[in-house]
Amino acid sequence: MNAVNTAHAGPAAGPPATRPWRALIAVLPFLVAVAAVAAVFGAVRDRLPEPLAVHFAADGTSDDFATAADFLTFALGLPVVFGAVIGVLVLRDAVEGALRWVIATGYGLAGLYGCMGVLTLLENAETGDAATVRLPMSHLGPALGVAALAAVVGRLCAGRDRIRADKAAGPAPAAPPLDLGADETAGWSRTVASPALVALGPGLLAAGVVVGLAVNWVGAAGLAFGALICVAFAGVRVTADRRGLTVASSLVPRPRLHIPLARIAEAGVQQISPLGDFGGWGYRLRSGRSGIVLRRGEALALRLAHGRVFVVTVDDAATAAALLNALRDRAHGPGSGPEQGA
Repeated sequence: MNAVNTAHAGPAAGPPATRPWRALIAVLPFLVAVAAVAAVFGAVRDRLPEPLAVHFAADGTSDDFATAADFLTFALGLPVVFGAVIGVLVLRDAVEGALRWVIATGYGLAGLYGCMGVLTLLENAETGDAATVRLPMSHLGPALGVAALAAVVGRLCAGRDRIRADKAAGPAPAAPPLDLGADETAGWSRTVASPALVALGPGLLAAGVVVGLAVNWVGAAGLAFGALICVAFAGVRVTADRRGLTVASSLVPRPRLHIPLARIAEAGVQQISPLGDFGGWGYRLRSGRSGIVLRRGEALALRLAHGRVFVVTVDDAATAAALLNALRDRAHGPGSGPEQGA
């Protein structure tokens, strides 16, 4: 078997990388929230009961408690984790087309975390008995107001989203078929990783540990499961050969996705923005198209039977497209596809 390693002209250069100041803007509210909670804790620590009331029922009465150390681990650790995840996504420019909304969401979350942490400390400081601490639902209104105001500030500070001039809405033009001999067999394979899932997996795991230590391990189980899913699918291997296209996790044998050569009408290359084009990362479904989207940038785009489009983000997509088109032509004849065939 001959491995395909054909040089090709890459896609047009995209926009410059996100400037570091935008990542700093994205993490700033989380740092402010951490500083606010730490400052209030330092000011009232001598008046705090042990343990503290940390959870409240709908009528405002306390129904769960934690030590001061556990409360700080949760109240300071969770904003740090979410701030780090959002900062990495912005720094890597993995949220093209939705940068303002991602930063605004971060500001809102940071404002809410900070307010609830400060309110919890102040209410605990007013009494020497955690069982008598109350946090009425009316206190949630000001906290949500601060969160909304913070989100507006974040959206204004984020600046404009940059949209690529070459953003493609439909199927990519078919790549020229690779020149294969009549008896030549070829295959192509690449591994691609997702910066978003690589960052999110450890982030969810850290959040799960914080929730487990500060609240309970039942709530942490869901975060841990999400972390395992992210880590398992943070990288996939994409293979193109005479059988068609196969996409499988780099770490686990199942699930895997296979598109037979007979279903491929033509293959090309697209530039993909995960949030802008598909609303997120992972296996995505949109009207008329679907795909495995792990990062921003170059993607192999297949036009399938009945006109649907499937994409998978991967480097050297032009070589894979050229190979699949050559194998399709050899199997069905030039220009033929499933919708033209019998």
